[in-house]
Amino acid sequence: MLFGIILNNEIFVKSSFKIMCEKTIIANSGDIQITQCNHCRMINIWKPGVLLSFSYTQFFEFVNVAKQLNFDKYHEFGPDGNRIVMLSTPFPDLCLKFSRAELYDFIHAMDEAVYMHKVYEIIHS
Repeated sequence: MLFGIILNNEIFVKSSFKIMCEKTIIANSGDIQITQCNHCRMINIWKPGVLLSFSYTQFFEFVNVAKQLNFDKYHEFGPDGNRIVMLSTPFPDLCLKFSRAELYDFIHAMDEAVYMHKVYEIIHS
């Protein structure tokens, strides 16, 4: 069984029995999952309603920026009156918002992902 995708007037055909991207979960914390694909060399952050994709280098740079976000220093109040922090992404029109607990889960997931990425690099090298 085959299916196709049309991009820029080109048709890409894939077998439905083969996964387009082989995702390995490298972190899972709260409602955040982080996966990597060794074929396309991408890391994905799965957050409810949002999927962010990074090259390995971009991901590690994003982790460094995110870990510097101090909730107490940078919090603001959302429309519902709750304290939140906003994290810019490499995509200019997209920011992520977090409560204190959500930010903790996010940072924890990224720390776990960095560790597991290194483990997989050792195994697959």
